[in-house]
Formats: sequence, C-alpha cells, structure tokens
Amino acid sequence: MSKVTKPILLDETGKKMVEELHTQNMLLNVMAGVNLEMSNSLPEIRKIVQSGNADKVFNVGDQIVAPWKDVETGQKYDVPWNVTHFADVTLADGTEVPGMFIQWNYCTPFGVQFDQYEAFYVCKDRELPAGTYHITVGATWGTNCKEGETYQFALTKPVPQGGQLAGFYRMPDVAAAEWKVYSFKDGNTTEPIETASVTQGDAGQDLGSFIPAGNEQLNSLHRLAYGYNRWSQSALRQWLNSNAAKGKWWTPQNDYDRIPDQCAQKAGFLTGFDEEFLSCVQPIKVVTALNTVTDKSVGENETTYDRFFLPSLEQMYITPQAAGVEGEVWEYWKRAAGLTEPMKQYQTYPQVRTFGIENKAAAQNVRLRSASRGDAGNTWYVSSSGYVSSCSAFIATRCAPACVIC
Repeated sequence: MSKVTKPILLDETGKKMVEELHTQNMLLNVMAGVNLEMSNSLPEIRKIVQSGNADKVFNVGDQIVAPWKDVETGQKYDVPWNVTHFADVTLADGTEVPGMFIQWNYCTPFGVQFDQYEAFYVCKDRELPAGTYHITVGATWGTNCKEGETYQFALTKPVPQGGQLAGFYRMPDVAAAEWKVYSFKDGNTTEPIETASVTQGDAGQDLGSFIPAGNEQLNSLHRLAYGYNRWSQSALRQWLNSNAAKGKWWTPQNDYDRIPDQCAQKAGFLTGFDEEFLSCVQPIKVVTALNTVTDKSVGENETTYDRFFLPSLEQMYITPQAAGVEGEVWEYWKRAAGLTEPMKQYQTYPQVRTFGIENKAAAQNVRLRSASRGDAGNTWYVSSSGYVSSCSAFIATRCAPACVIC
C-alpha cells in the first residue's frame, strides 16, 4: 500500500504555506470535476470555506451527509445537510470569518418543547405557608380568561423558599373547571408537591393579577399559559447546543422557568455527532427579535452565540415581523418557494414542507426561532401542510437545525 507523507516543517510560515497549497489543490480538484466524498471530508470542506471560496466550489442546494445518532434509542441516521447560504459570520470573540450555512434537509425524529409552561409565582424570599390563595385575571383573553374575575385554590402543604406555583395552563382555551395549580420545590422538579383544584372566588390571600406583561408579584399571563417565546432562554436552544446526557442539559434561565419534559427523555443534540463534524462548527452571532409584550424593556432584539440554531422567518424567505433584523434571506428557501416575493404569514406553501428523518414520506410541523412578537407565548412555525403560522412554546415541535461551517 502506498503512503503519502508530508515534510515536517517547524517554521510557522512554512506550515501555513503547505496548508494554503493544500487548499488550493483541493479547489482545483473540485473545479476540475474530481469527486469529493463530502460525507468523509468535512475538514477539507472547512478549509475551502475558510479560504473564502466556498461559493465558488459549492452551490446552494448541494448536500453534505453527516451521521447523527439518537443515543437513547441507538438509532443512527445519515443526515443530508442542505447548503442554504454563504456569508461572513461573527464569532464569539468578534472575529468575522467566511461561513457556509447548512441545514437538515429533513427534521429531527422527535419534538422538543421550545419552552415549558412557566410558573406563575416564585417563593423568592421565604416559604409560602399552607392555606387558601386567590389571583385576579387582569386582562380578557380568549374564551375563558375574563378581566376582573378571581379564582381561588387551597394548598395543604407549604411551598419552600425557592419553590414555584405553576398552573392555569392554556387558560384562554381551557374551561375554568379544568384549571389546576401545581406546587413544586424548584424549577428542576417534575413531580409536584401537590395539585390543587381551582374554583371561582376570592377567598384567602391575594397573590396579585395575571396580566400579559407580568408584574413584580406574578409572571406574564402569556408565559404561564403557554410557555415563553424568547429564543435566548428557550429549552430548545439549550438542547440544540448541549452535549450533556439526558436529565443534564437544561438549567433554568429565569425565576419562572421550568424543566422541559424531554430533558428526562433525550440527551443533548450534540451527543449524536462525531467529533470530526463538531470540530467544523463554531458558535456564531445570531440575532433574534423580541416580543413586545414582556421583553420591550430589554430592547427590540438580542444577540446569542449558537453552534446550532433554527432559521428565522426572514431566513426562510417568509415576510418577517422585524425586517432586516434576524438575518439575510437564505437562497435555498427562496428557490424552494419559487416566488418573486417572500412568502406571506398565515398562508400555505406546500413547496416548503419538511419531512421526518425517520419517515421521509411524512411531512411534519417544524419550529422556527422567530417569536410571535405580539405575544409572549408563541413562536413561528411551518406546518406539515406548509401553512405559516405560530404555535405555543410548550408544544414539543420538531425542527430542522442549522449551523455554519467556518
């Protein structure tokens, strides 16, 4: 068997020269039609991207195949990643480098909650004694949530300092007779201390009012009823960027945050990749617009640095709520739409449906990272029919993750 060896160069200039020549040869080979086994040549692909020549070698729509494994089931997948966009990206240290955006052609084989139902009350300074308590509805919302109505519940056990009260889930859509209150020792606990029934009335101690924006006493009405739509604090973002085992990849991002159901079921997304793939992907600057209900004081948008992320409305070539904020249009989705103008919200586009990695004939609902800015509990998604709408953060929706080779 022949073996190719390289001369040993101790001089850094010499080493750099060899690397540059190697990259140049790779470019010439690919341009000449020499077959590049993409699924086994990620470091070579990365060298081409780093040279600033990725858009000369690859086309939007080309695919890179990389294995991913659900470590809990042992199921392995050969995942096609679509090349979706070329652009300079900003790393966490502020450096700008050439990048090639890639995204799962199919969606994940299971869903993860964008965010769990949040708690409505936190015992910040002291325990909450057993007793009867009531809240006031501070805004009319939907069918069952009526401003001025009061609802009471009785706790037979104290809630310790650091504990939470959660409940009134899906308050606008669920009849009051079905509402419950759950007490927990903290946000990481899934088993409640107790579950209390809710009835109309104002007996006992007043805890405060449920209003959309939230207040010093109680969480936002939207967030307690449907979860929180802020990408930076989402459970889904944590899962996508974690290499921790099941039960370990989530930590609370605010006082009201609660552990997602999937934390006890699935390991972090990164556990499914080999090191060769992960070595080619770095955290990049991702900007996401904030909702205007609970996050207005934070600003119009915020920045995260993510290894893996979800596309925004604008990147998907869908009319955004905050134009020019959440990234450039990805040419891949513009071509897939086949339209001269961006797709519109609340309309159906079957041509941009996403299918399951485990069943390529079954279209799925897929989550985007863009918040529905007029509320605090929904993010945008594309349904299995191609309908562009928003859905509650607590719903465990599938996604088609993206990253950047850089």
